[in-house]
Amino acid sequence: MLNVITSFSRITILVFIVVFAVIDLFQMFEYKLNEVVASVLATIQAVMLVLFLVNASIVLYMAKEDATVWFLFAGLIIFYIVFSIIINVFTNEEHFISKGLINNCFLFVAMGIVTLERLKISLAVKQFMSLIFALVIAVAVVILVKKIVMIERFVFYFAIIGILLLSLVAFMGQVENGAKLSLAIGSLRFQPSEFVKITFVLFISACIANYKDFRGLLIATLGTAIHVLLLVLSRDLGMALIFAVCYVFVVFIAYKNYIVLSVELGAAFIGGILAYNLFPHIQTRFLAWSDPLSVIDDKGYQISQSLFAIGTGGWLGSGLNKGMPNKIPVVTNDFIFAAISEEMGALVGVCLILCFCATVIMLFNMAFKCTNSYYMLVDCGTAIIFAVQAILNIGGVTKFIPSTGVTLPFISYGSNSLVSLTVSLMIVLTSNELYRERVHHRGRHAR
Repeated sequence: MLNVITSFSRITILVFIVVFAVIDLFQMFEYKLNEVVASVLATIQAVMLVLFLVNASIVLYMAKEDATVWFLFAGLIIFYIVFSIIINVFTNEEHFISKGLINNCFLFVAMGIVTLERLKISLAVKQFMSLIFALVIAVAVVILVKKIVMIERFVFYFAIIGILLLSLVAFMGQVENGAKLSLAIGSLRFQPSEFVKITFVLFISACIANYKDFRGLLIATLGTAIHVLLLVLSRDLGMALIFAVCYVFVVFIAYKNYIVLSVELGAAFIGGILAYNLFPHIQTRFLAWSDPLSVIDDKGYQISQSLFAIGTGGWLGSGLNKGMPNKIPVVTNDFIFAAISEEMGALVGVCLILCFCATVIMLFNMAFKCTNSYYMLVDCGTAIIFAVQAILNIGGVTKFIPSTGVTLPFISYGSNSLVSLTVSLMIVLTSNELYRERVHHRGRHAR
């Protein structure tokens, strides 16, 4: 019976995800849709999400006979409803693009937790608890930002906080996979770079919005250089690349100067060559990327197992709980996309990539709608970081680029990343309201 249901679920899960992704293609260009159509599409997506969770939960419960599966199902549905209500409370208006964005991010979260349930259910429970904690922190941050009238005035505080945290990691951090990534606080591990992503975006956006001339560019450049150098010193080169790319494109969006863009890209290229020659583990990753099968017993084992898993699953997948994703190293973090593709199919993987692309476009749509230049740049920076992180992860898993050790947004296991992403998402979704609150505060004091 279980085999029949699992085989049938391969098709139904694919249908639900394909319908969801097709709707995303329309929601990317929401300005061409009227409110009724946009609302209907968002509702259909929500239904697809619920059906996906029901289907996956049935299969996983029958395979594991653990009632925790249904507690997680109920918890995710309640979380989705509560999060949607919170966004409506904070924005005081209907945002159909926000609904699409919320649906996409919830799909990623649900996909991650379902995959973790299949791999190790205790990790799925921890991830869900981290999700609740992330929402509480995100709401607290937005309330705090609403209380601060001119948050961009704290430009140097953002830089100091980020540099201090990265310095602590560089000199006192715990070594993981050849890089210093985290600080140990008792039995807890804290990864500061995930939270510095937020302060970094706030910093470079404030530099540009405050000064609007060469001074702003100079301060942003110096601050970025220090952040990136500290990350390189920690050998967290994936995160260093994310910060560098974010800086380059936020500056281009602000100044629209192709000469500055060319200089920045040239500097980044030279930096990449230097990093390759200075760090042996980068050379190792390039070797594993260029010909993983030749070093499959050592350096190429991770990427080889990832490619075997994706190839074994085929277009439709082997079915939930029918593959062997546990053979993939770091499967709950860096290589979770391979586990999804193996059991749910490469077509589901392609749909997830489309949903990531749609999410980035939605983030930029919201950014360019923002009526304040500072929050517009913050939203753009958030979109760029999200996009680069997804590209680096999926590209590394599928051998399009060398693996960088970057996690997949909202899907990979990890509380630090989940909190950081949720806070960033909340800031983007409420950025216009945060600016209106500032204008209202100014008007009240003027009277």
